[in-house]
Amino acid sequence: MKLEWNRDEMTPLQRASAISKCMANDRLQAKPSIGEQPARVLGISIADYLSDPRLMALAQTEGFMLYGQDGVGVGPDQFALPEAMGARLVYFRNDIPQMGEPIIKNHGDLDMLVPPDPARDGRLPIFLEALEIIRDRIGHIVGVGSGIGGPFTAAAFLRGTGQLLRDMRKSPELVHGLLEITTTGVIAYMEECWRRGFGCGIGEPLASGTVISERDFVEFVKPYLFRIGEWSRKNYGKGYSLHICGDTRRIWNHMADAGASSISMDNMVDLADAREAIGSRVSLGGNVPPVDIMLRGGREDIYEAVKDCISKAGDNPKGYVVGTGCRVPLGTSKENVIHFMDAVRLHGSFKKE
Repeated sequence: MKLEWNRDEMTPLQRASAISKCMANDRLQAKPSIGEQPARVLGISIADYLSDPRLMALAQTEGFMLYGQDGVGVGPDQFALPEAMGARLVYFRNDIPQMGEPIIKNHGDLDMLVPPDPARDGRLPIFLEALEIIRDRIGHIVGVGSGIGGPFTAAAFLRGTGQLLRDMRKSPELVHGLLEITTTGVIAYMEECWRRGFGCGIGEPLASGTVISERDFVEFVKPYLFRIGEWSRKNYGKGYSLHICGDTRRIWNHMADAGASSISMDNMVDLADAREAIGSRVSLGGNVPPVDIMLRGGREDIYEAVKDCISKAGDNPKGYVVGTGCRVPLGTSKENVIHFMDAVRLHGSFKKE
């Protein structure tokens, strides 16, 4: 059943359309990365949320009707792609799953690894079904999309992060062989999203400058993201959205070179610096601190953080979306997400013409 918009402001779709056409609109877009937090709004366990597409869709729909953010979606967590390729996860009742033991022990194991079928393997079909349900209910009001962990992050979980980092020095051919497979897997999921009419962003948390060097990013991450960028431009007609955690200052231009048209920033970096460095090339997003502000802060903390972000990037030449520096913790209260959205309505508003 389709739900009705009952807020005294533009719908997210109206706002997005106006912004894309450089027409008058009411405020900046706001997309806090809320992840599985709506499961807490609905009062269900994370285990139930992750295993039932109907509950997943209901939680996200209820969350949207409460918050009114400018994008709704569900995407495989960073472990879902490796799981769909054979990795085993450790599940918890009220927390996101974690990786078990890596499955790529040596070069020969690569021969057994195949990219997943998103419509069949692992939990990927659950997310796709949930997206369909969400679109049926609120897709006439707000854009619905997905996201997936990037090739490097998937490779790290399949091989083990520490071992992959050692391989980058001692066995780079193994790393590139693994990345070929994971990149194919990422594109397979994006293609299934595209076929069904959904966008799909990329998260590469382990490609952070906090974890690897700029040189390693250029050799082991950038070529595979570039391939995704080529695919995205061919099919979507534009680049993809990209988030990399931690300190990314040294790789901002590489991220843009790799085909990202929108880059969300971790709160570890300064939005003003990002605007100066790449604001003429890409849209920016972020970066209200998810833990110190969204989880632990109060109303005034959130309002001040949102205002600060807007002051630094609100006039970015290629656009700016107010967001969080990373996914908010599960324990983030619904009141704090409401404060975030209200702060954007106050500090990011424009006069309608």
